[in-house]
Amino acid sequence: MPELTARAVEILRRGPGGRWNVGSGYLVGRRWVLSAAHNVMDAETLLVRRVDETEHPAEVVVVDEPGDIALLAVTEGSLPDDLPPVRFARVDRSRTGQVGPCWAIGFPRWKERPRGPEEVPQRESAQVNGFIPTGSNLRTNLMELGVSLMPRSAGGRGVSEWQGMSGAVVFAHDGSGDEYAIGVVVEHHLSEGPSVLTVAPLDHWADTVRDTPWGRELGLGNLARLPRPQRPRPFSSGHVNLSRSLPDFTDRDEAIAKARTLLTDRLTETCPLVVLHGMAGVGKTELANELAHRLAATFTHARIRVDVAAAATADAAMVEVLAAFGLPSDAMPRDPGQRRREFQSRLRQGPSLLLLDNVSEARQAAPLLPETPGTAVIVTSRTTLASMDGADRLRLDPLPDPEGLRLLERIVGAGTVGRDRSSALKIVELLAGLPLAIRIAAAHLVMRRTSPVRYLSELQDETRRISRLQGEDRGVRSSFELSYRSLRPDTARLFRHLGVLAGRDFTAEMVARTGDVDDEDAERMLGELTDRHLTEIAGEDRYRLHDLLRLYARERMADEESASARREAFRRSLNWYGDRLHEWMARPGAHEQPPADAIAWFAHESLNVRASLRAAAEAREDRLVVRIAESLYGLIFYRAHWEEMEAVKALAVEAARRVGDAPAELGSLIHLAEARRLLGRGAEAPPLYERALEVVRSMDDPGKMDDPGKEAWVLTHFGDFQCDLDQPERALDRYAEAQAIYRGRDDTAGEIWLAAHIADAYGQLGRYADAARVLEDAMAVSERRGDRDEIVWCAWHLALAYDGLGRFADAEAVLRPAIAFHREIENEAGLATMLCILGGVHRHAGRPSDARRAYSEALDLLVKIDAPTRVTEVRQILADLSGED
Repeated sequence: MPELTARAVEILRRGPGGRWNVGSGYLVGRRWVLSAAHNVMDAETLLVRRVDETEHPAEVVVVDEPGDIALLAVTEGSLPDDLPPVRFARVDRSRTGQVGPCWAIGFPRWKERPRGPEEVPQRESAQVNGFIPTGSNLRTNLMELGVSLMPRSAGGRGVSEWQGMSGAVVFAHDGSGDEYAIGVVVEHHLSEGPSVLTVAPLDHWADTVRDTPWGRELGLGNLARLPRPQRPRPFSSGHVNLSRSLPDFTDRDEAIAKARTLLTDRLTETCPLVVLHGMAGVGKTELANELAHRLAATFTHARIRVDVAAAATADAAMVEVLAAFGLPSDAMPRDPGQRRREFQSRLRQGPSLLLLDNVSEARQAAPLLPETPGTAVIVTSRTTLASMDGADRLRLDPLPDPEGLRLLERIVGAGTVGRDRSSALKIVELLAGLPLAIRIAAAHLVMRRTSPVRYLSELQDETRRISRLQGEDRGVRSSFELSYRSLRPDTARLFRHLGVLAGRDFTAEMVARTGDVDDEDAERMLGELTDRHLTEIAGEDRYRLHDLLRLYARERMADEESASARREAFRRSLNWYGDRLHEWMARPGAHEQPPADAIAWFAHESLNVRASLRAAAEAREDRLVVRIAESLYGLIFYRAHWEEMEAVKALAVEAARRVGDAPAELGSLIHLAEARRLLGRGAEAPPLYERALEVVRSMDDPGKMDDPGKEAWVLTHFGDFQCDLDQPERALDRYAEAQAIYRGRDDTAGEIWLAAHIADAYGQLGRYADAARVLEDAMAVSERRGDRDEIVWCAWHLALAYDGLGRFADAEAVLRPAIAFHREIENEAGLATMLCILGGVHRHAGRPSDARRAYSEALDLLVKIDAPTRVTEVRQILADLSGED
């Protein structure tokens, strides 16, 4: 990677005493920085400074204190969007040897530039080169990097010349031109001289965080292994019929290491059997073949592959193996029993490895298994072969994006990928890491001499993507076809119906509804699909399809089902969402405080619901779009996900307009305007409010208009928007129109609700006394009515008015029952709002510690309900408060 040197960064940490310390770090991904844990501990301010001297705020994501490794996230500032992750490797310390050549770039003290006493230190970078001996520091699980660069003396007794180098990421070459991150510099022992740096290996840390979002993005689940094993010399005396080892074979080091251990550790005591299973096209045969090549030094007598699926019977496959052993056809025993004895006899003559490829059922492989120790078997299958006793199973998954890109690069060349890395990465993402698809795509790029961006444009058409992935003698569709045709008819039908689902994952209950089968049958059929790797487990009672399998299921649905059947299946999937949401959100008060089970469900399903709504809008299933969108409002508002609100309500506005549902269009217009206002896009809101007024006034006919107060409701929201545009005088005009409507209808509840909006406008004008007067009058009416919701509504707005007047004790007094009310009804979103108001009162009253306490509780609640925009706001307030004690 030509950009590797530009990724080295300084870690600037200001501690509690105000002193700045400098350490080293490295940009290992899009915004991820790896460093030493002691560089970031107890930091009050944390910055990342790049070699171009730009500084970026950062926050700690995860710290491994025992291992002294930390991962940071750059939170602000401009970084390259297409910065690919570096590749990571674990160091194999089971054999003596050296890893390297190695290098690291850091910012040691002896490279410090003179600066003023109050200024943040700045250092020049230093690149060190060296080697890591695998046998050093085994007890402490640390490594030592012997370097050739000799630093200048730092001056002062007991001061290391390398101070500040901690956190530098150490890279190693693998012998083929690739470079891998293997560790982090953590210290330098003066007693060992200036030429040795202590390095913490990355493998334990990577294994710990591999399943986190950042771990998946960085590809930590697929570490290479260094030093690379030497390729065994071919053994001409053995019987070998393997395919050639592919020069572009990419990684799979972890699977190879596991399989190697399983196949060789007890070879003299038993007959090891490893089943490599995975979906079609994931590279099982390729991996098994590569593994067989790498085990040549162990299996010196024979390494033989037989395609079990291509053989008519197990006996025919046995004949192929005997032929590979060199038995001529005229010497082949005619009696099946004699053939089996000859087969076992050949295996007993020396260490042998059988590769039984494409096994679909355990009974196909059973007659070919060895009977005496010394022979190992690799079975590849699209199923887990659960009935095959004594087998160790290794699941093979699609490649992570970094490794998929590496495979593409090895085939088409680094120059082609380097000229348009972002398009190449998007190709890999569209193919979801499936090696067969990546190889076919790479072959097309090479043969047609086309650019990645042009080929990407062809793949983006989902209806033709699978057709584009067809080579001269292989294709993604034909590979999937073998798995599909092996299904039972009812399971095949259910698989087809999965193609109508728009979401990324799904539950058995939803599949049952979509496929119009009962829950028990759906569970059984999903089990069969999962066993054959046509679906995969995505969590407890959750499944998903590989992206290309999803497109294949749609193809099969289009080819084998009628248009009406497809439409009805899609409607059933949408109605499943609609029915679930209606069951929850039709409960009294659900839109103000959604049920807990609805909140938990929506945390899993929100992306799937949005995807389904988009698909429904494209299919003109407008009434279903309106129904689902109406039920979603309370859940989205509770989470304060305004981007999600905008996306859902924009679809609902168009759907309601197409079917002539004026009330639905009206509500969606207001919610859409509200979302855009909260997203800071106020200029887009006025046309929405004007349209809402048109709609509501078209409903003036009493027979059409179910609530004449809706015009006042629209006017109130329009006024709120004008307040946001810093036009409170215009807002008061809108509120006056609304107030006239409420009074004309003798709608006291409407007037009380409106009072808070009028008070907010007065507050914006600095007329806090007028705001307090309006709310005190409304509060008195609410108390006479005995409506607790109205009292609380007036109370927290009145607290804002008292805060503006400097009447802090009065503000606290009216807030206290509002806070208690929200605790009582367990409205966490509302409680967070009350606590933020209380925090503001404390802050303005000069009580920063009390303010911090209120804001901290609010932050915990906002994190819990997953309201990211508000979380960011409150974290910034807390950061500002840290300097106000």
